[in-house]
Amino acid sequence: MISPYRTFLLVAFLDQLSIFFILPYLDIHAKQLGFNYFQIGLIGAIFPACQMISSPIVGSLSDVRGRRPIFLACLIICSIVYFCLGITSSLLVFIILRIVTGTFKHTLTLTRAMAPDYIDDKNDVTVLYGKLKSLAGIGLALGPILSGYIMEAFPENGFNIMCTILSGVIILNAALINALPDIAKKKYEESEPALEATKLLDAIVKTFNQTIKNFYNIDWTIFGDIFLYLFLMSVSMGLYFNNFRLFLNVKYEASPSVTGYISSIQGIITSITNEKISFFNKLYARDLDYSLRIFHVFLVMVLALIGLATVPTIPFYIAILIPTSIYFAMGRIVALIVVSNKSVSSNRGTLLGAFSSVSSLGGIIAPIIGGVINQYLSVTYVFYISAMIASIGLVLSYRARAISLQEKTK
Repeated sequence: MISPYRTFLLVAFLDQLSIFFILPYLDIHAKQLGFNYFQIGLIGAIFPACQMISSPIVGSLSDVRGRRPIFLACLIICSIVYFCLGITSSLLVFIILRIVTGTFKHTLTLTRAMAPDYIDDKNDVTVLYGKLKSLAGIGLALGPILSGYIMEAFPENGFNIMCTILSGVIILNAALINALPDIAKKKYEESEPALEATKLLDAIVKTFNQTIKNFYNIDWTIFGDIFLYLFLMSVSMGLYFNNFRLFLNVKYEASPSVTGYISSIQGIITSITNEKISFFNKLYARDLDYSLRIFHVFLVMVLALIGLATVPTIPFYIAILIPTSIYFAMGRIVALIVVSNKSVSSNRGTLLGAFSSVSSLGGIIAPIIGGVINQYLSVTYVFYISAMIASIGLVLSYRARAISLQEKTK
């Protein structure tokens, strides 16, 4: 019998592998079905929007009704939805299915929530959380390669096959979660249904009110700049990541396997950067306030996005992609470190929650902007607009860096 620790790792690995298995081809499949670019952008925005709204609700529901039954329900629903996603050709049904997946697709969140119930050693739980993050990078590296070969082998119905495989993988995850040993019944398992509903409603209302209050209580004079940087990064990066596969397909007529390999290269570089961030910190040892790193992130983003849009061949694209992926990853990490360093213990949770919300907001806006640009201009202009958005951050970070240097010389 697999231990709970290994079960959680296996579930997370299968989840991330299967998600990145299908994610690169959602937009391409939607285009093949006849959707226009604005509709594709709308579909891309729905998932993160539903995730942002449903995450605290599902979390509260798991606290009230029990984590395993809620986890199993979410997995079964997602399995059915992904199977249906592969056979539908209706825009309305496609959108409804994305809403449902955005609402119930919380595998990693529920895995993190369940782990302390089965793993007594807090150090083991911490290590597990770190490994869950690493598994996302492995899934990003392997998933697109596997799906690329399937799309090439079955160009007519490759997406349908991948959705069927994904549905089966999710059922396998449900079986793994269901096989976990029973633990002592919690008080929420013995509560009356009416009391449970009341607790759930109270939890949702309390979560919403607390979120609004937390945002209101943030000192925006201290944190406004870094959250603005984060928002600009999220929108700019979102525009790139949501459209680079379409760009490769349109400009270079890249095959699915080539696109898969390029996606994997990005994932591998991102994972390495996340793991070796201490090395990059040594390179910026004198940059104590992180202003130089933020400036360099935006500088590389602007130059790289323009370069990626104009290079004549895929080898040149990949060459530019290496520094691009490094600084994309570094940008997220630096923004998180700055928020954490500026916070105190009494407001750190609030600020990290705001950090997540701002990132999600960028993920919602980017697909819509990309859809409009693709619809009325072309996918190449998405890269240029992304560079323009990053250039706003470049100007602001340059001014912040200049002010920082002036203060040091006083």
